[in-house]
Amino acid sequence: MCRPLDILCDIVATLLYPVTQIRYRELYDLALSWSPARRDEVIDVALRSRSRRDELLRNFRGGLYVYDIVMDIGAYRDLHRHRRCQQFRQAYSTALGFETPSAVEAAGMGERYTALLSHASNVVASLPATGAQYLLPFATRSRFLFKMDFAEAEYIARVRSGVKGHFSYRKIAWEMKQKMSALEPELGRLMEATPPWVEDPLQR
Repeated sequence: MCRPLDILCDIVATLLYPVTQIRYRELYDLALSWSPARRDEVIDVALRSRSRRDELLRNFRGGLYVYDIVMDIGAYRDLHRHRRCQQFRQAYSTALGFETPSAVEAAGMGERYTALLSHASNVVASLPATGAQYLLPFATRSRFLFKMDFAEAEYIARVRSGVKGHFSYRKIAWEMKQKMSALEPELGRLMEATPPWVEDPLQR
């Protein structure tokens, strides 16, 4: 038994395991000793026949990445459907404010929008906690913890950042890809995601 700490090397070792007669621990140590280019070669061979619509191989599932996300309740209502990850949330409240869509500001409705949300916040504060959360606007920010393996992070970033998605969770999906690229550049390059500023109103 071992506890792999390098997730990329764990993936490489797991990809090699079924096509060799070598113990996992030896493969993991071997991957640790390799250059990034050589590890990339194993990854590229594994993905050679994959199309954009295909999920990553099971070999990419393993160690958990932890995303501590501040997002609005509306985005969470969509992202919480991803059941291949562990999800935890803090209590809903207005402490973290509200998300303001750029379209609201662009339309010159920023002040009115803020006033309405401020009024909603005051009403919520006047009610008992058990019922107050039902009156929170979907724009209310809260803090959520998502734990997932790389394959699930890649899937969420790719699917939820698409142009036909809601602006709120598209932004989160894009940021998930950016964080992975910063933490794990070799794995981050495998994640496809559409920047939230890319729009295509004709795509359904």
